[in-house]
Amino acid sequence: MTTSPALPKTNDLGFYEMRFESVGGLGANLAGQILAEALVLKQGLNGAHFSSYGSEKKGSPVKSYIRLCAPDREVRSNSPIERPHLLAIFHQCLLKTEGVTAGLFPDSIVLVNSTDPIDQVRYRARLVSGTLGVVDATGIAVEFNTRINAAMLGAVCRVAGFIDAAAVKDAIAGSFQSKYPKLVDANLKTFDRAYEKVQVKELAADARFAGAPAEPHVSYYHALGYANAPVGGIILNPGNTAHKDLSASRQGIFPLFHRDRCIDCGLCTQTCPDYVFVWEKGRDKRSQPAMVLTGPNLQYCKGCLKCVRICPVNALTEECEKPEFKYTADAQLWGPPDALITMSREGDPAKWAADEGNYWHRVS
Repeated sequence: MTTSPALPKTNDLGFYEMRFESVGGLGANLAGQILAEALVLKQGLNGAHFSSYGSEKKGSPVKSYIRLCAPDREVRSNSPIERPHLLAIFHQCLLKTEGVTAGLFPDSIVLVNSTDPIDQVRYRARLVSGTLGVVDATGIAVEFNTRINAAMLGAVCRVAGFIDAAAVKDAIAGSFQSKYPKLVDANLKTFDRAYEKVQVKELAADARFAGAPAEPHVSYYHALGYANAPVGGIILNPGNTAHKDLSASRQGIFPLFHRDRCIDCGLCTQTCPDYVFVWEKGRDKRSQPAMVLTGPNLQYCKGCLKCVRICPVNALTEECEKPEFKYTADAQLWGPPDALITMSREGDPAKWAADEGNYWHRVS
């Protein structure tokens, strides 16, 4: 055991607290467990780790908490962390989800898994001040065929400043060695790549984002009264409306549909737990009237990729989401153009035009 490092800051109770915002399947719970193990067993701090889940399946919300203190203190609190000193967001689409960035201190560190430029991420997250780190954890994980938790751990170690990277790598190796020894090397490479590639920027206070009113139904807001209490019986952020954006429930990976390969067997529709596949009347390859698959409606797809696994002709492939992709309201018709040359049912390349902000729309 090494000498315990001094925590860079603590709250009124003497704790340094971290919160990982994620969705099921990205490995945030294991990442928190590995990090806490390294900090407690390898670096001599006292601490605790625990997580909260939605329905405990891919796509459901996951929050992982790490609470640290000096070795001569005891951790007697197991409450959720509402004011994190370090906030790690495992999926850039979560920035659109209410409450993800709630409770930040003026000098909190925020780490986001994103391919966007760091200033654009700051604007989307509406960060008043503090430190922002951005890393393409999904791209790094796909490169090494791992999950993004190892990449996020590498970036967390870099931005936090007091965490021993070697101790965390030892904890990663120990976690995988017994059950998945072949994955140790790939996960350590993922960790190292993210540690090197993460971009970090100190944010000067920006008045554009200051003074945003706290939502009265956010859990950490304790000043409810007759004048600002939410209306009884009202769902303020419903998840069952036709226009609900569910892109944050995916893991940064989606099923790309190739119409020219599809044989309209329907296995994808049978295996999909969310009924996202869209069919329309058309003609089969013998020009006979038939129902023809137009693709998945990505407004409702949570990215479980069961359809990719069951497709017998590779008409659905696993791809990384990118900021320039554009979604339609009915079925999957989106960019980039070079990846969608097979989308035309008649065999002709689809034609696309660029919009502002690197978005694309199909013109024919």
